[in-house]
Amino acid sequence: MRNKNYTLLFEKYLRNESSADEMAQLQGMMRHDTQIQFIFENELLHSDSSMDENTRDKLFQNIHRQIYNDNERGFLQKTWKKVLYWAAIFILPIVSAFSVYYYFAQNQQIANHSTEIIARSGEKAEVVLPDGSRVWINSGSKIIYDDAFNRKQRSVFLEGEACFEVAKDKDRPFVVKTKTMDIQALGTTFNVRSYDDDEQVFAVLIEGKLKVSASGQEQILTENQRATFNKNTHVLTTDSVHSVDFAQWRNGNLYFDNQTFEDIARTLSRIFNVDIRFASDTLRSMRFSGTLGMSGIQNALDILSLTSPMRYKMDGTTIELFSRK
Repeated sequence: MRNKNYTLLFEKYLRNESSADEMAQLQGMMRHDTQIQFIFENELLHSDSSMDENTRDKLFQNIHRQIYNDNERGFLQKTWKKVLYWAAIFILPIVSAFSVYYYFAQNQQIANHSTEIIARSGEKAEVVLPDGSRVWINSGSKIIYDDAFNRKQRSVFLEGEACFEVAKDKDRPFVVKTKTMDIQALGTTFNVRSYDDDEQVFAVLIEGKLKVSASGQEQILTENQRATFNKNTHVLTTDSVHSVDFAQWRNGNLYFDNQTFEDIARTLSRIFNVDIRFASDTLRSMRFSGTLGMSGIQNALDILSLTSPMRYKMDGTTIELFSRK
């Protein structure tokens, strides 16, 4: 239904029949629909462009002035440039309607053949991609890829957490895209965590080599290194870790590296599909490092209770955490 609405809005634009509300709706879809952004960006990577870099940079600035006000300057970041290139097609008369329609027809075809694999809360999934790469998808997560996958480049979009074991192919880089970070590998094993409600996004390299990009910053990771992007400060940092710990969830264990109880509660909620609430706010900032088994939510909470003043009450799938007096 979304793709059909998008097509109708776009065709009205080409006929110069769009109302102000319809133009705003079309622009809103461009800005906020991550799957459409992924499709546009991925198709642009596979298309030829005669636009030189200086002209393109000027084009981005024009887009920014025409669509976004001064309070939204942070939106125009390096990682969004290719998406904004497509936005330019819709608002700048410099590009002909014929060219716009040609590119959109290709994108619409790909959109109709996109593949979305979801692991809902309380579930995990494992999939082998068309190139032979294996992906383990954690609870509350999904990956999206389209028919362009396994051509010039292998790109997937991730929401949540997944571990990738990438098939080697030196001619076609493998790229994982999230809302805030891009991770590129040639042949490697790594874990990426990018949940919307987490403050940080990270990529951990288990084997091989990774290039991580976020908010105009770039880091090259070697084995047993982690790249962390803070959504609040927009800073990308790296540190050394025992990388295999971060992929223990594939084998039924949960590893936490000095994480707050608030972060842990979110993770347990996704894994076991329960609602965890804090009766005591002092517990939220407490931290825990270690591994919890996947034998059940009660077992995980019992271990946390043994290492802290935390206690809990269960009522069906609702859990209340409070401090021991």
